[in-house]
Order: sequence, then C-alpha cells, then structure tokens
Amino acid sequence: MVTIMNKKDFITELSKQTNLNEEEAIFVNDILEKNFFISKKNKDKIISELVIKLDISLAKAKEIYNICKIIVRDEIKDKFI
Repeated sequence: MVTIMNKKDFITELSKQTNLNEEEAIFVNDILEKNFFISKKNKDKIISELVIKLDISLAKAKEIYNICKIIVRDEIKDKFI
C-alpha cells in the first residue's frame, strides 16, 4: 500500500533533512505552496524568498530548494512504483 505524504509529513521530512526547525520548515512550505515550485520559472523567486524570510545565504536557500524537489520527486516516484 502506498502512503501519501501530507503537509505535516513534508514539513517533518524537510526539517529532518535540512536541520531547519519546524517554524522555518513551515515558512518554506508556505512559500512553496504559493508558488508552483516544480517549475523552473519560479525557482529564482522561491530561492529569493527563502533568503529573505529565513535570513540565510543564497547557497543555503538553493540547498533547501533542491531538498524540497527531492522529497517531492521521491514521493511521486513512490506512488507509481
């Protein structure tokens, strides 16, 4: 049986993989929800928002963005296997 990752699970996994606290992971999730983050078009906008909202470096924001993509990609892949 395939389980579907919900918002809370995503935030927990993101926090675990990035060492963000829960509040920071919620900020990241909120930014992703208001933008279609899989699209390359919004990538720079999302990364810029992460830098500002979390007061982090550009490199850290890119790392978080890539981890988010991996979490979502793996979840989608698991649904179809």
